[in-house]
Amino acid sequence: MDPLFNRLNRLNRFNRRKASALAVATLTAALGLVPVGTAQAAACQWQKTAWELPPTTTAGAVSSSDGGRYGVGLTGTRSTSWPYDFTDGRGTLWDNGKVVLRLPAGNPNLSGINAAGLIVGGDLVNNKFRAVTVSHTGTTTVLPFNPNWNSSSASVVNNAGDIAGMAKVGTNFILVVWPANAPGTYRELPIPASSFLFLNGIDEQGRVVGSTDAFGFVSDINGQWHALAAQGSNAKGTPAAIRDGRIVGGTQNDTSYAEAEWDAQGSLIRTIGTGAISASAIGGNGVVGGTTFVGSIRRPVLWRDGVVADSLSAVSDSFTIRAISTDEKTLIGNENSRPANYTCS
Repeated sequence: MDPLFNRLNRLNRFNRRKASALAVATLTAALGLVPVGTAQAAACQWQKTAWELPPTTTAGAVSSSDGGRYGVGLTGTRSTSWPYDFTDGRGTLWDNGKVVLRLPAGNPNLSGINAAGLIVGGDLVNNKFRAVTVSHTGTTTVLPFNPNWNSSSASVVNNAGDIAGMAKVGTNFILVVWPANAPGTYRELPIPASSFLFLNGIDEQGRVVGSTDAFGFVSDINGQWHALAAQGSNAKGTPAAIRDGRIVGGTQNDTSYAEAEWDAQGSLIRTIGTGAISASAIGGNGVVGGTTFVGSIRRPVLWRDGVVADSLSAVSDSFTIRAISTDEKTLIGNENSRPANYTCS
């Protein structure tokens, strides 16, 4: 199965597990944090635009977007039986909602894109999986590779062109950054040895967030890692996005979970909205997008300072937010097995 779709599946399974263990109030009390307030009046009338799908395909999902023009993800045909995976899933690039590239079957995998349209991912090169950049015609360029690595892959890229990814040596993963200001070089950043590493984001200052098998972390502008604060037995913070040093994601322990915000050092700032299921994106002015329970219904929502700022009442229940534009007037995500965006009017 395509590793990119595996990534999407892991995120979906994680959210389903959280939904089945809904106990936000317990964790909020344990953390000693103030409960959130009530919803504010929405300022936007949100208008939907469904993104194009390639001919012969019936489904698609955007996994990464610059929050404006570009998005990368997967297109294919949705299986009619559990687990409802894509068949013939292929990496796809959208430009303003139009398909401009659909790759052949197999590699490369497309993992991230920035506002300049720089795509990053991984490809099989000389029998080794390597981190690459991918052009809009599908041509791959291999990023610098340490011969001591077994493999490498690129996960995220910021608008400055800094790329973060991982390399594997034996059974352990290494955090790697390919800096835009030093082409042809890479930096191996320290994190504790781990047999699992998943990167979720990189901000414009070069901070990287991700998860190991033991905890979520942020690697700061000096390349030093900090675990995301979480409390309770077997507690773990799991980041989903970072912007200008602000981190959002989830925190959970053996009995409860909540969505949360952290600072650039991994200190917990607050938990987010009672009933929150996921906090997945940050806008340029601090709004947080995600999913919450309204009664027993899962719905997209926007929070600010932990309080509902827009209940997105005109947006479909099935829409999940993957990115928010800098001006916070565009929401990009997936709805009913198809990428879409909602714009503020």
